[in-house]
Amino acid sequence: MLFNLESLPSNDVFFWADFIEIRALVHPDKRFNRGELDSVMRNQPEGYTREQSQEKWRLAIDFIIQRGVIFGDSYPFHVSDDMDEVILNETELDLLTALQHMYLSLLLCANIKYIPKRRRAEITRSFEVISLPIFSSLMPRGVQVVPNWAGGGEEARYRGSLFEKYQAIANDIRCTAVGLRERDFKVGDHGDGGLDIIAWHPMGDDRDAIPIAFVQCGCSQKEWVAKQLEASYAKLGSRIPVTHPWATYYFLPQDLRWMDGDWAYKADIGNAIFVDRLRLINLARENELIENLPLQPYVAETFGMSYR
Repeated sequence: MLFNLESLPSNDVFFWADFIEIRALVHPDKRFNRGELDSVMRNQPEGYTREQSQEKWRLAIDFIIQRGVIFGDSYPFHVSDDMDEVILNETELDLLTALQHMYLSLLLCANIKYIPKRRRAEITRSFEVISLPIFSSLMPRGVQVVPNWAGGGEEARYRGSLFEKYQAIANDIRCTAVGLRERDFKVGDHGDGGLDIIAWHPMGDDRDAIPIAFVQCGCSQKEWVAKQLEASYAKLGSRIPVTHPWATYYFLPQDLRWMDGDWAYKADIGNAIFVDRLRLINLARENELIENLPLQPYVAETFGMSYR
């Protein structure tokens, strides 16, 4: 299921924590230790030293210990007493709770670089499926929530070319798409145009000036800075001119925090409401959604690996 597992993460401590968790998940003994990380790092072309590997381990372990506290019963790993190993809580997948399954799903979605390209569309779609009921739970009663996924099939509300989808979305939120022609889009573009989920409240009549929200979901570790703006009023407002700006949400599977609990790279967070791994887990628990979220088959595939 996974590949390129000798490739090290970026310098961010939350990605090093992810890397160690993934290596524990795929290990035949469902654990990963300090010495194994040292071996991986010292075999890199950069020629890392033992001191460098020890420092990465220390920082990642501190973050993992904090995850155990912050994520609570949804966290499927623990650290050994001597702090030399990260261990999956159960050696049988069926013994993990549904919330722990969800954590593992998000962990894999957040590390798309280890997913073969032929499987990445499956992973990103699964993240959209996970995000949909969680976003819906944030909306007031009466709000219509509609997915706008690429390749949604015959049952999709928005079908056809991207141009046609924009026209239909504008109609639903009671405005008219302006300044757009078929030639403004790539030929054959049937994508989502940066809008993964559309929501609006009809307010009991057919007039405009209604509450609206647009959602973009993204798994990329680096592209979130740009992707958060794809559903924003700043980008689309001149083309879909509603009475007032809509609320923009960005869903991501990363644990986008520093050790002090605040957002990582806060200066890069723009005019969007962010829902990251911790918020996804907490909202699923709080709104009792976990039983409605399907177990992802790629988690079982990854669990079944035996990679040292």
